[in-house]
This record gives sequence, C-alpha cells and structure tokens, in this order.
Amino acid sequence: MKFNEIQPLNDSEKLIILRKRLALSQFQFAKELGISPSYLGQVERGDCSFSPFLKDRINDFLEREKELYEKNLLGNS
Repeated sequence: MKFNEIQPLNDSEKLIILRKRLALSQFQFAKELGISPSYLGQVERGDCSFSPFLKDRINDFLEREKELYEKNLLGNS
C-alpha cells in the first residue's frame, strides 16, 4: 500500500477530515451544525453512530458554505 492509496475507512473519518480541512475546532463545527460538541466528539470517536440527521446537517452546512463562497467569488454581497 502507498500513502496516496489510503482512503477514509468510514463516515467518522470523513467527518474528521472535513472538519480539519475547514480549519474548525469541534466546538466551532458543532455550533455551525447546530449540534452539541460532545455529540460531535462521540461521532468522531465512533462512540455514537452516524445518523441521517447529522448527514443532513453537514450537507446543509456545505451547501450554505458553497453559496457564500460563490457570492464572495463573484463579488456579490
């Protein structure tokens, strides 16, 4: 196996990678998602299952971020 062949094993790893790419702490990301930081930590550690509710919250957050990015990129306020 080579380094570039390594893929996230599960949704919890994807969540951690996403949060780190966004440069957000667990507290900041949880606040953005409207969930508690302790719940986010439990999901990241694999102590809690990854619910459809959480996936919806993440997708909503990413859509909002995309819209904000596109507005800023185009110079619209």
